Amino acid sequence: MSPPGPSRKPAHVESDPDPDETGVQTDEQVWFSDGNIVVVAANKVAFRVHKGILSLRSEVFRDMFSPAITDAHAATAESESESVEGCPVVHLTDPPEDIRRLFLVLCCGKNYYYDRDELVPVPFAVLASLIRTAHKYAVQDVLDDALARLKKYYTNDLAAWQDPSSRARHVTTVPRDAPTVLHLARLTNTPSLLPTAFLVCTMIATWRDYQPDGSCVSPIAALSVLDLTGVIVGKGLLVQARATRALHLLGAAPSAHCLARETCAAARDGPVAALRGSSRVFKSSMGDAHALTPMVDIFWPRYSRWPKFCGSCHEALVEEDGMVIRLLWKHLPLLFGLRLDEGCWPSSGSLTWTSRDSRERQEAGK
Repeated sequence: MSPPGPSRKPAHVESDPDPDETGVQTDEQVWFSDGNIVVVAANKVAFRVHKGILSLRSEVFRDMFSPAITDAHAATAESESESVEGCPVVHLTDPPEDIRRLFLVLCCGKNYYYDRDELVPVPFAVLASLIRTAHKYAVQDVLDDALARLKKYYTNDLAAWQDPSSRARHVTTVPRDAPTVLHLARLTNTPSLLPTAFLVCTMIATWRDYQPDGSCVSPIAALSVLDLTGVIVGKGLLVQARATRALHLLGAAPSAHCLARETCAAARDGPVAALRGSSRVFKSSMGDAHALTPMVDIFWPRYSRWPKFCGSCHEALVEEDGMVIRLLWKHLPLLFGLRLDEGCWPSSGSLTWTSRDSRERQEAGK
């Protein structure tokens, strides 16, 4: 049975000191009238909860509320007249919103992930808060659930990564959250989050956040030197990989089994011809932000040049593009200087690829 809903009754600080003097504010969502301990977070926001419930879910809280510590704290609180409605007070340094979100789960049965059976996208700030506090206070099931949901967005599955609308069903987030994801991955030793978090950091590395005083700061400025190095080096390697993919695509048509070589060769050269008049076609496709998105639709738009290819060249271009993307995905950790266990990330051999046309010629020569 779920615990009774928190009372809205305002707290009464007994005799000394006066509430106005202490500045303690009772939380409106987590204040149980029959609670037996008051937890005061940063900014003097107080939560009245049950020691037994918190002790059952968290070893850290259990140790914090152990008899020896409680007795010592009670003596100190009594000497300082620090009690709220007869309950001993425990002080934490965490932001009140972090403690509130954790206590809503532990004490009130809050489910951030589903509304009945309906999947609910969780705001990133809520997930990050739960991960930080659940890790700090060793609430393993809450930590596991929050990390599992974050992994739905910062996934190690390429097909899922290429479907951002599906990932958005799990987490509401923006690219500027990626540096925080890196921090959470390091904090909780969750390496599978790192490659895609690094990938998003490369996308925002050149962004600028302007401050009220007119100065500007990079969204990745707070990263460690090691992670900043990974972002910078990885960004350059992704641009190189994108250029290499372009060359492989230009070499994939006409294919070995082309049915209209002259027509397909002319269609293939369309992007090169466009480059002579404007660089926009390559400027829009060579950035690291598009490193894992298909290039065929950018080089040969389906409404113009794409229909000019024969069926064999269609197939060869799509296969070549997909094959290189899959290989690049498998080696994504290496681009950022990460060495992950095979269970964390799909892996393969050396970072090289052979075009379909070359493979067919090699097989024909055997």
